[in-house]
Amino acid sequence: MNESTDRLCKAIETAEGRKMKSPSDFNSLQQHIFEKTHQSISASTLKRVWGYMSGYSSVRPHTLDLLARYIDYRDFEHFCEQQGCIPAVEPASSLSTRQSGLLSRLRSSILLHVGLGILLLLLIGGAIAVVFYHLGHRQQPSVATNDTAVYTIHQGQIFPHTDDYLRLFGITSAEHPWDVSLPHHQGIIIWGPEYQHPQWHNEGDRDLMMPSITEYWEPAENEHDQVSAHEVAARNESLYFTVARTNELRITFMKNLTDTGYVFLGIYRMNMAESDSTHVVWERVADSLNLLHLDYLEQLRR
Repeated sequence: MNESTDRLCKAIETAEGRKMKSPSDFNSLQQHIFEKTHQSISASTLKRVWGYMSGYSSVRPHTLDLLARYIDYRDFEHFCEQQGCIPAVEPASSLSTRQSGLLSRLRSSILLHVGLGILLLLLIGGAIAVVFYHLGHRQQPSVATNDTAVYTIHQGQIFPHTDDYLRLFGITSAEHPWDVSLPHHQGIIIWGPEYQHPQWHNEGDRDLMMPSITEYWEPAENEHDQVSAHEVAARNESLYFTVARTNELRITFMKNLTDTGYVFLGIYRMNMAESDSTHVVWERVADSLNLLHLDYLEQLRR
């Protein structure tokens, strides 16, 4: 374990109020991480991170980011900045592999651009020929169609499984498909909540396709005697301040609203006036999404 990972482990142990030294400790930490972040990390992975079980030569960046978010840092890099430690450097072999990959992609890119250049010339020549043909036959040009609509999803569209909508964003696999970060857009989440979840609730007006979604956590029915009111309040407070700090935006597909699949509801952000440390109210700010122009989502933030 390198210094930065070791510091992260000790910080989590401080937050938990215990040392990670038994299987039950790691099982408990696994449950706490899921309840706070809505993301799952296996107990065996946690054991390897702590060095309790062998099997990792290095820790995946995604795993470190999730652990850092659990103790309220933006990601692992943010944790290292605050702690004054240096993130682990990839082994030379990994760098060599990356360089080889970059060279390979560079060659592929050059070939692609040459091919596109030839194709463009052919298309221009074809377009000129078409223009002269129409001028010669005195015909009016046809009206072009707008293909942008093909790449726009609208409120009410239904997707049977998470994979069916995640692949629209170029995501072919996800460890936690109900809560996935939009690639290259920090703080924007592709969210797949369950309508009236037994612990997270996700309440709202079903008939109006959820113009707002109220989210708050409470223990499952069989856990009420095991979880104190203070712990419930702490988790909901953490959710509220984390969302407020990151100015989170959610692309929302809700499960079990109209059928057993996921219905696209739109883009949501936190309603600051109606939310507090006991619950978060998500308000819809857009009911369609153009997959070709995702950058405009930043304009929907507060």
